Amino acid sequence: MKHSIALTMPGLAIVLAQVGGVNAQESSLALEEVIVTATKREQNLQDVSVAVTALSEDVLREAQIVSSEDLTQLVPSLNLQKGSNVRQTSFNIRGIGTQSFSTAVEPSVSTMLDGVVMGRSGQAFMRLLDIERVEVLRGPQGTLFGKNSTGGVVHLITQDPTDEFSGEVMGSVLSGDEYRAGATISGPLTDTLGFRLTASGSDVDGYTKNYYDGDYYNGSKDWSVRGKLRWDATDNLSLKWASDYYDAKCDCSVSPMRSIEPYGGNESDVQEVLDRIAPIVPSDENEEVNINSIPATENSQWGHSLEINWDIGEYSLTSITAARGFEIDGKSDGDVDGQPITLLGFAQVGQSEQNQFTQELRLASPANASFNYVVGLFYFDQTVERQFTRSFEIVPGLPGEGIATFEADTSNWAAFGEATWQFSDSWRFIFGARYTEDELDFEFERVREGFPVGVPEPVPLSGQDTDEDDLSGKLALQWDYSDNGMTYLSYTEGYKGPAFDLTFGTDPIDLERIEPETSESWELGLKTRLWDGRLQLNLALFDAVYKDFQSQAYFDPDGIPDCPDDNPGCDPDDDPGGFLLINAGKVSTQGLELDLLAQLSENLRISGGLAIIDAKIDDYPAGVCSDGQKFRGECPDGLQDLGGGDLPFSPDLKLNLAASYTWQRDGFFNVIFNGSVRYQDEVQFGLHQDENTLGDAYTLLDAGVSLQSHSDSWEAAFFVKNLTDEFYPSFIFGMNAAFVPNGYFHRYSKLAERTYGMELRYRW
Repeated sequence: MKHSIALTMPGLAIVLAQVGGVNAQESSLALEEVIVTATKREQNLQDVSVAVTALSEDVLREAQIVSSEDLTQLVPSLNLQKGSNVRQTSFNIRGIGTQSFSTAVEPSVSTMLDGVVMGRSGQAFMRLLDIERVEVLRGPQGTLFGKNSTGGVVHLITQDPTDEFSGEVMGSVLSGDEYRAGATISGPLTDTLGFRLTASGSDVDGYTKNYYDGDYYNGSKDWSVRGKLRWDATDNLSLKWASDYYDAKCDCSVSPMRSIEPYGGNESDVQEVLDRIAPIVPSDENEEVNINSIPATENSQWGHSLEINWDIGEYSLTSITAARGFEIDGKSDGDVDGQPITLLGFAQVGQSEQNQFTQELRLASPANASFNYVVGLFYFDQTVERQFTRSFEIVPGLPGEGIATFEADTSNWAAFGEATWQFSDSWRFIFGARYTEDELDFEFERVREGFPVGVPEPVPLSGQDTDEDDLSGKLALQWDYSDNGMTYLSYTEGYKGPAFDLTFGTDPIDLERIEPETSESWELGLKTRLWDGRLQLNLALFDAVYKDFQSQAYFDPDGIPDCPDDNPGCDPDDDPGGFLLINAGKVSTQGLELDLLAQLSENLRISGGLAIIDAKIDDYPAGVCSDGQKFRGECPDGLQDLGGGDLPFSPDLKLNLAASYTWQRDGFFNVIFNGSVRYQDEVQFGLHQDENTLGDAYTLLDAGVSLQSHSDSWEAAFFVKNLTDEFYPSFIFGMNAAFVPNGYFHRYSKLAERTYGMELRYRW
């Protein structure tokens, strides 16, 4: 299928060129240009030879997208890898995402806030506060972005100070006792100095019932504030300062039991578990628990940045200096056995703190020249500190505890650039490169207190370091076949730096370095405007291969057959066994993406997206097994060959379609009707390919109606999410057989049930 599509794309471009050439002038219903900064210049989305989805403030508001997690509803290639807390949550693009959240591992998908890269995946997950737009760049990036990434970039861009005094207040009330509020004020302080101040907060009541105490959990509270100052010092020099703070608390993730089935004569063990959790009945749609330990997590982050833009003749010099911090206080990791008792006296809890400093310097040549370029330098320095405590009581009355403390320091500098040579009226050649140097070092210490059963030996303060350099590049050819469209073919290389496997059980003396992960990606794209500019259709066909894929595998202390010689983690003499971070092998992803936007009439607009993605494991001989697979004897050696399996969190098919109709009325307001449908194919939630962690396909319907004043000074919206009340999990996982033999649990969001609400906005 892939090859047949590839062969027809040039022919399709010619057909569309002929259609587009008829449109000498765009009609009054023509779509407005969408301006993006995917090439580090302000440029029309349709002129950019990169697969990028841009979501405006209006699009986010109409779809009731209030959290960065919800962006996956509007971008089919973007998926969420939902962990037990924000530290273990990340984005996945085209099937590529972070498979280990070790302290010394880089994210696979880079997230940015106003041009500032965020060093940890969890920093991306916050309320979307005063957003101007979100840009999702798909595939490896690096020749223009401050830190390379193998999967893609999610860039959150916030509103700037306005030239005139303005403001907005909003409030929302939703079913299930959920409340949101926010306010923004902006304007000039002097003729050259402007400001913007925004604050918001939300309170979400719990929605998962716990029979142990009768309360409801998985609720959250958060608040945030952001301030910006913009000083136009001269006609050619402007400075912009931004500061933000975000704080969130939640009692999540409480995970209901999904299934527990007898296997191998353990019927009595299964019945014992069922008796303990009664009246809970495990099922695919179970939303209740019976547990005696509740998770509690608080995370906060802050940031300051100074952006300087200086026009030097026809050239532009940009400097972005930033510092950010991120803290997670895991007050309780919650219930590890899914029951109203504490089996084996086992408990664990962790805290982490991250601080980073970045400096980016860019020079852009005149954009209208036949040869133009953007070149830059980038520096990144990060420190991550983590403490993890694990306790046992194997023998009643003899508790034991182990405390591991570790710190990872990462420094990265790079020189990057991208140039465009327009060698004819309709042909452009784009080429870019990035040279990167990474340095990574860590310190590790582990102590024991009390009875030592199940806790590794004490480790005195020790550590290691490593460094790496890389040169990656990009080549692209772009054909502007008419004023209304273009097609491009690109080859891009990606790079993800070296890593160490820092966990509670780390042995820092024998710890092997994990090699960098690299990728090679081909992309054939088409961007066109048809029907007098009323229809915008963008297509991308891609094929990418990732080598030295960084992931985890389980190794047995009794020896592992057929250990590859080049696998640093695979040693038959390893003792004890457990999960290790390794260079697993090779994975690939290929598929077709489509973005659609059309103004069907003066009052009716539709938009949508489609992603058909085949993300596969090509080579993973010593792959991880789930707890259920090991219990059922499907992994007798503690590992399995995962070659040919699916990459997790990547459905083969995902699509969304939305429509908005404006009923223009005389008087004080118009009425706007909104509706959308989203479909997601079945998805595997684990690398291990356990059939019990496969989530079913589902379809969701949303609907809403808004009353909007003619002057746009006020708006009242009424909406329903998940109209048909269709339950779907965000994650499925198996439990260790020592706690729940052959048992599986799931996590789910509040949007997995019908939710309705009302939102009011007033602007001036």
